[in-house]
Amino acid sequence: MSVWKPTLAIMCCHILTGTASVTTRYLVTVLDPVEIAFMRYLFGGFAMLPLFFLFRTSRLTKILLLKIAGLGALFFALFPFMFSWGFVHTSAARGSLVLATMPIWTMLISKAIGHESINKGSLIAIGLTLLGLTVALSDKLMVISGEGVLFKGEIIMLFTAVIGGIYATFARQVLQEVPASTMTPLAMLTGCLCLLPFSIANGIDEHVMALTMTQIGLMVYLGIFAGGLAFFLLNWVLNKSTATFTSIFVTLNPITAIILGYLFLGEAIELNFVIGVVIVFVGLGFAMRSQARGHHHGIDDV
Repeated sequence: MSVWKPTLAIMCCHILTGTASVTTRYLVTVLDPVEIAFMRYLFGGFAMLPLFFLFRTSRLTKILLLKIAGLGALFFALFPFMFSWGFVHTSAARGSLVLATMPIWTMLISKAIGHESINKGSLIAIGLTLLGLTVALSDKLMVISGEGVLFKGEIIMLFTAVIGGIYATFARQVLQEVPASTMTPLAMLTGCLCLLPFSIANGIDEHVMALTMTQIGLMVYLGIFAGGLAFFLLNWVLNKSTATFTSIFVTLNPITAIILGYLFLGEAIELNFVIGVVIVFVGLGFAMRSQARGHHHGIDDV
């Protein structure tokens, strides 16, 4: 398979999840972050269910169901909780930068269990994308976070990045046995089920009834497009590429959010952001080159 197909798919995935950051800014004033995550995965999971029935597979055993449920609870319940908790204690820029270390943890975990080897191209790609994101966010990194334990938010986001790396590594293993159309809705709805008690405790029924039509429309977009479609693309690419290659593109999330903030929220874009984005895309180019080389040798295409 051409490296361009998974590349375009994972770029679309992270651009969509980047729009989720801006959309959440509108919704977080009327819904708790746990409630937003619950509704996002509820809409997204049910939106993907037709694919589950359309491409049904007989390979779905009880063991695979347990693996999918575990990964769903990890990535669609614990991950968003840690993600939201981390941003309570640090700035968006610093949190995004720490989260962008996800490819490092993905590579190390994949190496530790024998799924991938560490190669020079991937290391260069990770280094350049992190450097580029640091440059892009440099005017925001010095913002002092709220009172509390020193670097508490950054430590939380570091664990969040590790969770993302664990999901990418082990989901890829499951996706070699069942298609993304099977795993995506089941994993999302499992995470949704885990978030349900917390959402009820927060009074989600009253909060949903108070939503305007605009807010409901944004919630539907967040669930179907920035949720179901985005994570279907993520799982599809995990089936076609390495976990490290897939994770490298996470740097597009904050970049997309900043661009949309400039277009719709009147936020400023400085020269350092432009320079940083260029460096990020150079790093992504190295990732594509490394992936294409792996395909050429028949290693990564599964």
